[in-house]
Amino acid sequence: MARIFLNTLSLLLLLLAPSEADQINSYQPASNFETHVPFLGRHEDSNTELTGDSAEDRKRFNDRTPYTMSQNAFHAPGKLTEGFYDQTCPDAENIITKAFLQIVEQNPGAIGHILRLQFHDCFVNGCDASILLDYTPSGDLVEKGSMFNGLLLKGADIIDDIKAKLENKCPGTVSCADVLAFTNNAAMTMAGLPAQRPLGGRRDSIVSLASVVESDNLPMSDWNIDQMMELFGRKGFNIEEMVVMIGAHSVGISHCDFFMQRALNFSGTGIPDPNLGVEAIDEIKKACPNPGTTLYRNPPVNFDATPTVLDNLFFKDMVERRRTLLITDSHLYEDPRTRPIVEQMAADPTLFPKRFPEVMVKLTSLNVLTGNEGEVRKICRSTN
Repeated sequence: MARIFLNTLSLLLLLLAPSEADQINSYQPASNFETHVPFLGRHEDSNTELTGDSAEDRKRFNDRTPYTMSQNAFHAPGKLTEGFYDQTCPDAENIITKAFLQIVEQNPGAIGHILRLQFHDCFVNGCDASILLDYTPSGDLVEKGSMFNGLLLKGADIIDDIKAKLENKCPGTVSCADVLAFTNNAAMTMAGLPAQRPLGGRRDSIVSLASVVESDNLPMSDWNIDQMMELFGRKGFNIEEMVVMIGAHSVGISHCDFFMQRALNFSGTGIPDPNLGVEAIDEIKKACPNPGTTLYRNPPVNFDATPTVLDNLFFKDMVERRRTLLITDSHLYEDPRTRPIVEQMAADPTLFPKRFPEVMVKLTSLNVLTGNEGEVRKICRSTN
């Protein structure tokens, strides 16, 4: 695993052309290797009454945004292009990749942080960098402040640092939405997937509403498979694409708070989850020795044995060891609609690395702002 990771980093360094203005200062990571639960919210929030996506909230959103959301998800890869900044900021892709590479060398968990941040941005109102805003002129609580994000969402500081380097080189040119998408593209390459040029042309939203996040627009860690399929279908993804996207759990970790009861006292039964393998139960019990520990202070556990590599081991563990941490991951193997896809991913080590980038292109094209829509922020945390 380490050899794959280091070889990938070396290859990226060889591919990147040096630029006299792009000296990267030493980066101090905000945290150690902790990618809590890519794509999923907090378990203890699942029974919280949500404000919902009310008619009033939706009207306020549509009144303030320069475009109107359709009822169905809209994927627009045709509106985005490779080499979008070749004329206006030709070093943009190199600046982003070099900056993120140095961050990952010090904190490999940044790969998972960025993958999750991208998902949380795109699945709410589209890939418009609304997740990065600290406030908006309206004064409404922003997405970042939602209980679905909060303490668990990491990576915004990484985007801030990379955006600052781009502003020094090409002021007011590269959108925050593209910085996030390009960094996400670099993260996949650093995790062992084939390098590909990112699509650019996204613009930044001037609106960010926590109430829209909390309207079943992000999955919860204890949802059943029907809830998962409904959400992904509403966003324009089929069952196979949903399974592939959840395969992002191939990287990163989750804390014991989210899954230890599966090995200790599943659903109040006093016994482990029958869908867990014996080896997995023992592993969880050893990794999570104190169920009374304060939330978010329990130890982390890797989703699989290669936490910095996007490979099919996550799926192999499901099939061969009945090992999953999150109950939503377990559903993928137990449900007859998704099990054949999991088995296919587990059996063919080349399939997931091929399909994941393809699905991510579709994700990062979801409800994008382009042309004169939105704006290009100077600072990703605030509108212009």
